[in-house]
Amino acid sequence: MLARQVLVAAAALALLLPALAQDNPAPSRISLPATGVYPVRQDSTQLLGSNLIGAKVVSISNETIGRVSNLVVNENGAVEAAVISIGGLFGHKEVAVTFKSLIITRNKSGDAIDHVTLAATKDDLRQAAEFKPLSRQMIDQQAALRR
Repeated sequence: MLARQVLVAAAALALLLPALAQDNPAPSRISLPATGVYPVRQDSTQLLGSNLIGAKVVSISNETIGRVSNLVVNENGAVEAAVISIGGLFGHKEVAVTFKSLIITRNKSGDAIDHVTLAATKDDLRQAAEFKPLSRQMIDQQAALRR
């Protein structure tokens, strides 16, 4: 009698097994962008981010404004903005400017950046809104929710 019950349970399980398998579909594969090109050198029209970050920023009248502290890059790899770090008697502030607004001057040998010129003054950037990276925005948002 016990053997008969075990046999019936095994047959029922065998019938249900395909239905159970259908409830758990196989995980889909993630589509990754193809990597087919491996640049081997920098072109004379290209800049290295490591040369731009840290570059001295001056106004058109050659007033020292600050330094490039970071770059804002979109998901397609295009640089959209440069973050300028302004220091002074009133403390430290970071302001973003569009990448297109930068006038980049290379050094004499042409292999690095000498300085960056902006059509703005240090006072203009002091009055501009401070740049907030996403991490800081999220911290501010969480702090606001706790209030």
